[in-house]
Amino acid sequence: MLVGDTEFMTTTPGTSASYLLGRVGARAAAGVWRNRFGVLLALVITLALGSYAALTWSGAIASPVPSQSASTDCADTAMAAIADKSSSAAQRAYQCMDSSFQQRVPEAQFVSQMMAQQTPSTAKLARVGEYQNSSSGSTLVYFALDGGNQSVGYIVYLNSNGKVLRIE
Repeated sequence: MLVGDTEFMTTTPGTSASYLLGRVGARAAAGVWRNRFGVLLALVITLALGSYAALTWSGAIASPVPSQSASTDCADTAMAAIADKSSSAAQRAYQCMDSSFQQRVPEAQFVSQMMAQQTPSTAKLARVGEYQNSSSGSTLVYFALDGGNQSVGYIVYLNSNGKVLRIE
């Protein structure tokens, strides 16, 4: 074969790129078809999780993780005031007290009582249970306070609005 006998090869960039993309697409489709059941299962799981996340985020369905409700916040706030012994914690706890209690006891008196209360030094404070009365809407929240060699149990009584009625 002589140099003059060879033809010039011409390639256009569009033809080779489209051919390459077509081959890649065909190979990908063949791979998906071979694993179609796994791909279908992954697609179903992805759609289910995405739908669940979207509905939970929008509030259409309740989340299984308990959210911090008003009753939880006030029970925890009241117990934090007992364990913490700071005036700011006692002031936050006073805001969680039922209005009938607030009418009888002024905030300054409540704060001084909380500061003077004798409790063991807090090594661990744990919320150990909760009982909600379905007919009245009131809630009892149980706490355990460990203070070294002494353990103390508390019951926080909450009204239907989540405000603290009393602590025993």
